[in-house]
Amino acid sequence: MRKWWFLILLVAALVLAGCNGGKKSEKATPTATAFTPTPLPPTWTATPPGFIPSPTNTPAPTATPDLAAQGVTTLPAAGTPLPPTWTPGKRPSATPRFTATPRNPTLGPAPTWTAQPEYCYTLSVVGTNPQIKPDESVTISWVPIAGIDNYEVTVRHPGGGVILQQAVRGSSMELPGSLFTVAGAYGWDVRPLDNSGQPICFPVSGEIIVSF
Repeated sequence: MRKWWFLILLVAALVLAGCNGGKKSEKATPTATAFTPTPLPPTWTATPPGFIPSPTNTPAPTATPDLAAQGVTTLPAAGTPLPPTWTPGKRPSATPRFTATPRNPTLGPAPTWTAQPEYCYTLSVVGTNPQIKPDESVTISWVPIAGIDNYEVTVRHPGGGVILQQAVRGSSMELPGSLFTVAGAYGWDVRPLDNSGQPICFPVSGEIIVSF
């Protein structure tokens, strides 16, 4: 009895296997997607045949500093990293140019003028400016001061140098012709002297004209 049940189960298994083998497996059919080419820009020009592009020099990569290790978290607008303690400073102010201060020379006190005695005003030159020839002598005269006999006579060259300075007694003096060697105006003056030979009044003066 067990044998028949075994045969029945075997036949049923064979029948099921035959049914499954008769069916063909269905494969999924791929769906084709339409390709649309990208339009070229209007200025594109086809590369001519045989064109070889020039090699492009690529700069060597530069080392990028480790900003995090330096404590820099942000960069300024210029792109240069600054230390974290950087504080923007004020714009330097323009320094005015040095202006020299004019220095006025320090002058000593002006000499104190002392009025001369009234008798000094009685001294005066006698006559006009005489006119002579070179190497010709001439006599000069003056009105003396009462009570004063000594006077100092000074003669100056047309160039300004002193050519005679002499003390005389009286009210006149003859000047030798050797003093007058060139043409021009020779100046002379006379002043009174005290008993010690010191001038006591301002001098009075005149001129001697020498011409050829």
